[in-house]
Amino acid sequence: MDVLFRWTPSLASLASVLPLVLLYWQVGGASALLSDPNTGVHVRTGEWILVHRAAPKEDLFSFSIHGQAWCDWEWLSDTLYALLYRWNGLAGIAGASLALLSGMAVVIYHTACVYARPAIALAVTFLTVAATTVHWLARPHLFSWLLLAIFCWFFEKFRATRRKAWLLPMPVLMMFWVNLHPGFVVGLALLAMWFLGAVIAWIRNVGQENVPRAKQLRESIFWLGLIGLACLATTLVNPYGVELHRHVLWYLFSPSSVTTHVSEWLSPDFRNPRLYWFALLVPACAAAGFRSATRAQSAWAAISLGSLFLALMAVRNVPLCAVLCAAPVASFMEETIGQRRPGLAPQARPRALTSAHNRIIASCVLAVAGLSLSWVEQPQLALDSATAPAAAAHLRPGRLFTTDSWADYLIFVDPSRRVFIDCRNDLYGPDLVDAYLRVMEARPGWQDILTKYSISVALVPRTSAISAALAASTEWRLSYENATARVFERL
Repeated sequence: MDVLFRWTPSLASLASVLPLVLLYWQVGGASALLSDPNTGVHVRTGEWILVHRAAPKEDLFSFSIHGQAWCDWEWLSDTLYALLYRWNGLAGIAGASLALLSGMAVVIYHTACVYARPAIALAVTFLTVAATTVHWLARPHLFSWLLLAIFCWFFEKFRATRRKAWLLPMPVLMMFWVNLHPGFVVGLALLAMWFLGAVIAWIRNVGQENVPRAKQLRESIFWLGLIGLACLATTLVNPYGVELHRHVLWYLFSPSSVTTHVSEWLSPDFRNPRLYWFALLVPACAAAGFRSATRAQSAWAAISLGSLFLALMAVRNVPLCAVLCAAPVASFMEETIGQRRPGLAPQARPRALTSAHNRIIASCVLAVAGLSLSWVEQPQLALDSATAPAAAAHLRPGRLFTTDSWADYLIFVDPSRRVFIDCRNDLYGPDLVDAYLRVMEARPGWQDILTKYSISVALVPRTSAISAALAASTEWRLSYENATARVFERL
């Protein structure tokens, strides 16, 4: 029996397999990870980087902004995607994405274990990871989720043990993060909240006679401030320097930003089945946040309630909220269900992945999770419908107008063919995005836009407004159609 118990998987091992279960139970399999053809743009950009051994400084795929400066804020992710594609095609990218999600689940579990017993920590991990399924796509934001989870784990371990060694890897991780995805700004904001939380706690402690507590708070302020400044400095280690920061801040906060036109930045639609998990997480996050506020835990209160507010404002922020709230929710659940005193580390420690047996089990779990995507299915880059790629085969040479999503697919299948606009909305800016929407909605002036850019071919959704307008125009003729798409050519 003892031998059998030693080979029983740890709860951390079970946490690592949660994404694989959710992938086939909740999301729809490996192909669902590739349901956004923007993955193809990352692959082709990465191939250009591998050939030229440099990050792109000008646009590569559009004729409407040919030669315009481009800040590819995900250039390192693009390179990794290209390498994965060379290794095992799209299955390699899907497998790596699942591995990132599995790593995130394990880190969230260990973060929850700082404040809760293993069973409760696993339950919190399941709810947290399930809430992120709303945005499970093989795109660079998965790197941000994993790195954000690691940052939270390091800080909570520092908070529980007072060992500054947990903070030291953060600047190194930030140096990679800034080149992988613009979500690094969340890491910087998180460090700022932890720093301000320590400052507020120190101010509250002034005048009291708790000398050891005051000393701990001063040390926390010093080390969090130092690590925060070091992380900020390492964000300059990128091919674009300060321009990258300016570009990210413009995209997030400029009144003329195009985020209002992007579905990911709209409020959550709770009729989406994948958001049911987030609906369960909302009251837990709110309760944890308000409990933290009543107990003068300023950082936890701000993180829980602030991230919940941002998640209710934009569905893209739902996974970030889930990751950030793992520790506060675990502490709240442990106190509520486990009847344990607040802030006290759990007595029963989880069987972590430190024994040889559990390392073997965890390695096998992750290997099966990744390789299963190659063994079970060979996923393909998807579009809204399987008939859209068939229409793309009937395009003649010439300047093309199509949807931003279909343009991403065309960039992947034929990188030499430039498009009018694609899903890199941060690059095109509000004016060109407005011109694109004007044509798609067939609003007055759409003909002038097509003429201005010398567009001679259009691949549009069959039921769209522009499809009806082109069909009624004497300057265009229908050359191909199927159940989903139509191809028009200028006469």
